[in-house]
Amino acid sequence: MPHRIAAPGIYIAGTSQHSGKTLVSLGLVAALRDRGLNVRYMKPVGQRTVEVNGVHVDEDVILINTVYDLDSDAADCNPVTIPSGYTTDFVRNGGSRQPLIDRILDSYERLSRGADLVIVEGTGHAGVGSVVGMGNAQVAALLGAGAMIVTGGGLGRPIDEFALNRAMFDQEGCRIIGMVANKFLPKKIDELKPLLAQWLAQSDDRLLGVVPYEPILSELTMRQIASETGAEIIHGEQYLDRRISECLIGAQYAHRLLQALKPGVLAIIPGDRDDLILAAISSEELSSETAGTMGICITGGIMPHHSVLRLIERSQAPVIAIREGTYDVASEISDVVGKMLPSDREKVETGQRLVKQAIDLDAVLEAL
Repeated sequence: MPHRIAAPGIYIAGTSQHSGKTLVSLGLVAALRDRGLNVRYMKPVGQRTVEVNGVHVDEDVILINTVYDLDSDAADCNPVTIPSGYTTDFVRNGGSRQPLIDRILDSYERLSRGADLVIVEGTGHAGVGSVVGMGNAQVAALLGAGAMIVTGGGLGRPIDEFALNRAMFDQEGCRIIGMVANKFLPKKIDELKPLLAQWLAQSDDRLLGVVPYEPILSELTMRQIASETGAEIIHGEQYLDRRISECLIGAQYAHRLLQALKPGVLAIIPGDRDDLILAAISSEELSSETAGTMGICITGGIMPHHSVLRLIERSQAPVIAIREGTYDVASEISDVVGKMLPSDREKVETGQRLVKQAIDLDAVLEAL
């Protein structure tokens, strides 16, 4: 049975992991809805999934559908998921991509009914998913969607990234509608934005927007850190949504730790350093300026003395524990990405505002 594409799509393709595809998708949906358009969202191939009503779907689907109260079926929004071991089995058994193609096209057809436009978010750079015949460029071409390529900030780096990814989209016969440069240092925008647009124009490509770097979008919460690292929550479940902007390893004298603590700090402290843990807890009571703004991570599989634990229970500090050593914990936390959650209204609203201000929506619609 032939598939009918009822509404055009914009394929949000990143040049690397964590380039800002979800951020751009979030803001673009808001901007298009402000124009009165009926917009749907889809992530054809997902990797980081959560379970919803017995179905595993990509977490970005939950974010977009929740923020905009979209009634789209979650399974249609993310028809293909790639769990651990899937690619190995696919290659070993000579898997066919046709069932995946049918699943994506069936879902897109249902999603696009009655819609003016579908925002389709990719996964990683243009070639991600190629192992199962579902690379981003291949999926965008399959859907007939115009590709919006999201790069990093600067001049040389985004040009190099764009050129490399454009080659793969061109190879698949996918039309590129333009580039969005993300995480651009605000002080560099006035100087480099015209140069970026000039370079793109040489090959009839266009710069659709420059999104400035905003630190809040990269910040983690204690809840995210605990979830991603498998940490045990010792105290302060109600404080886990505090935002963390900096990690500090406790390996100094207690008075020096006190001098270093400030709002937004996660103190990573070995479980046998009762003095440092007490210092971190006491900082919560020192002044209204720092109270309630930091967290503590106990490492090494060692719990503090029971008298210290009693004081922890009386504090307003969220405290988690991870069995690994301090260095390994710090390294693991540094790898955690500050994903946007539906509950984090400040991040969501900041992201919407930045993208809506940055993107030339008239140019996007004209390119379509």
